[in-house]
Amino acid sequence: MASTAPRFSIVIAAYNSARWIVTTVRSVLAQTYGDYEIIVVGDGCTDDTGELLQAHFGNAVDWTNLPQNSGGQSYPNNEGIRRARGSHVAYLGHDDIWGPTHLLRMAEVVAASDPDFVVSGAICHGPPGSMYYHTTGIFEDPAAAATDFFPPSSFAHRRDVAQRIGGWKHPAELHAPADCDFLMRAVEAGCTFASTRTVTVHKFAAGHRYLSYRLPSNDEQSRMLARLAAPDGEQAVLREVSDDIARGADNLPLRYYDFKAFGAGDIYRGLRRTKGLEKAPPRTVDALTWLPVVADPAALDWHDVETNPLLGTFRWSGPNPNPRYLVNVRLATPATLCIHALAVASPELLDGLHVEVDEREVDFEAVRDPRGSYVLKLTAPVGPTGDGLVITLRMPRCVRMANDARRRRVGIALRGIELRPIAEDSPDVGDGAARGL
Repeated sequence: MASTAPRFSIVIAAYNSARWIVTTVRSVLAQTYGDYEIIVVGDGCTDDTGELLQAHFGNAVDWTNLPQNSGGQSYPNNEGIRRARGSHVAYLGHDDIWGPTHLLRMAEVVAASDPDFVVSGAICHGPPGSMYYHTTGIFEDPAAAATDFFPPSSFAHRRDVAQRIGGWKHPAELHAPADCDFLMRAVEAGCTFASTRTVTVHKFAAGHRYLSYRLPSNDEQSRMLARLAAPDGEQAVLREVSDDIARGADNLPLRYYDFKAFGAGDIYRGLRRTKGLEKAPPRTVDALTWLPVVADPAALDWHDVETNPLLGTFRWSGPNPNPRYLVNVRLATPATLCIHALAVASPELLDGLHVEVDEREVDFEAVRDPRGSYVLKLTAPVGPTGDGLVITLRMPRCVRMANDARRRRVGIALRGIELRPIAEDSPDVGDGAARGL
């Protein structure tokens, strides 16, 4: 890295990022282009993000932590821009990975045409096994910037752009997400855009991973960094994605939609619930209780709630074959638990099903009830808990059902959860008593 003012100031907004941040910074240090500085700005972090950065990278990273959490990337990004010395500001999500030629390709575009924004190709990877991708950032016509969304990890801009368009705004005040708003204001201000026309960014969106902050994992990022470091690694990853798409994986463009349909802060608050940063107060359960499926935002783990005329509401899982479900309860004592499912999309999904509670695998018994639906009876009690339980249903894959006009990838149709504190003298769990059936 240069000791004088660098070409790129890399701004990484971080919030309780200890699980991800080391791998992300290593993807910067693996760049083939070295004229940069790294600025990590904590959004009121309360974990050991700063200590890990110091231990692993020392003075190679400029670390600062804002005095309180603002709830988004805007304030950390603005502070990173304020501290930046480079002619251009590049962003990197604290859980995203750059390929080793990312900055080189961007520097080549800057040298050739010096646009306000240089954009690299990005692949947004859905959860493992979901067969779900977004691709963006590869274009020839600069007008694409008016319709296509580019994740911050995929672009860099001239440092003075932030002052020209007013910096990053807090998402609670916006109808659009803060990154969409930033780019749309840049387009309206007449900023110029150019693409590297090469994929160098691998994004693992927290908003696509239900409860990603409650149960954080670095597995996907670590695997990607190791693969990119191998000989021909970048091309091997791209070939794998292309093969998935050829086999029918969803590969959707990232386009803006009508944000005026949302109230100010609606999208922001929904994403916070999806990530597990906010939730309703847990319900106290001290008797046999039926908890119908809820309609909370759930990323790629669950489709929208539907209604069966006989059995009521249900919700298909998918396209993630390993969906999480939050049982938002408070249990003073252990309880027995049953998962009620209207159907499974294919018999082999039930045969290969594994169930976890708070990331620990549990045994269960699958019972087909007279109505043709399923009851999964956990053989060991759960709880006590004061802040809910997370059930993970691990299936071999999701499938497209022939009778589904929307051609969704689905797994299991969840109706609800039945809980009985063990101390209570009540009928056996799963007999329908709590549901009045």
